[in-house]
Amino acid sequence: MNKNNKKNMEVLNPQIDFIFKKIFGEDGNENITKDFVSSIIGEKIKKLEIKNPNLLRESINDKGEELDIKAVLDNNVLCDIEIQVANNHDDDKRILNYWSKMYRKSIHKSFKYKQMKKTIVIFITSYDVDNLKDLKEYKTKWKIIESKYRKTVLTDIFEVDIIELSKAKRLINENAFEEEENLKNWIKFLINPMELGGKEMAGKKVSVYNDLSEEIKQAYIAWQNINLTEEERDVAERKYMDLLSLDYGREYERKLGRKIGRKEGRKEGRKEGRKEGREEGRKEGREEGKKESQIRIAKKMLDEGFEISTIVNITELTEKEVTNIQ
Repeated sequence: MNKNNKKNMEVLNPQIDFIFKKIFGEDGNENITKDFVSSIIGEKIKKLEIKNPNLLRESINDKGEELDIKAVLDNNVLCDIEIQVANNHDDDKRILNYWSKMYRKSIHKSFKYKQMKKTIVIFITSYDVDNLKDLKEYKTKWKIIESKYRKTVLTDIFEVDIIELSKAKRLINENAFEEEENLKNWIKFLINPMELGGKEMAGKKVSVYNDLSEEIKQAYIAWQNINLTEEERDVAERKYMDLLSLDYGREYERKLGRKIGRKEGRKEGRKEGRKEGREEGRKEGREEGKKESQIRIAKKMLDEGFEISTIVNITELTEKEVTNIQ
């Protein structure tokens, strides 16, 4: 893949909401979405019907209040698939809102509760979810259970499956990503589809593509064949750079916050000191991380052949700062 093609494909990151919809929410891609959902919920799905292909025709600049992808599975099970890049620190409330929207719509005018359908929300994030930071697992399943005695599930109507791609990416980098092969490849696809096409080993091009399931191959082809309007490409480039900026900033903040937190904790030897260190780390990490990520993104864009004016517009660096990087 030459430099220009690589640049063109990089901006089509599946974590961008409307790119995600073009792969998993289009009419004709039901087999792709069925295999993807099946690998996440851990159940074999015979049938999947996408209910909202028209959403792809709506504004690509604003997610608004619409659900990302709505589908109906076997036995009329409802499924909502959401992809979230920016952490608004309200995921618990956001998830319940998504779930309740679909659940309420399942009831008929006769208002018989027994007619309400099982509803599943698959919530995929590019970041660590606030309430789950202490969990090392990147994939978790949530139900309503009795919390004190038998851990009995109250109802099978409610299910939430959360995928944190940031944690999965760290596990992959640490060679600690232990997962069923098909789901592992789907996660890698969401993180970076280009890695599934092939990789360099000892000077040779080694195909990873041939080891994929037919559904992931279809998703890879659908991703390669995405055609964007000029407006869509502008939005995709902006959202891709936002994604890189968030990724670099989060990683920088995480590392710096840990470093400062440990130093303050040792110095004070008190819980208050550790808390202060973490807070100071987060604040300093955000400020320095933003500048650091801007510079790293600018370097990457320069390497990929972007115009300086475009880099200035996306990174918010000055033209002089960008020129000095060169």
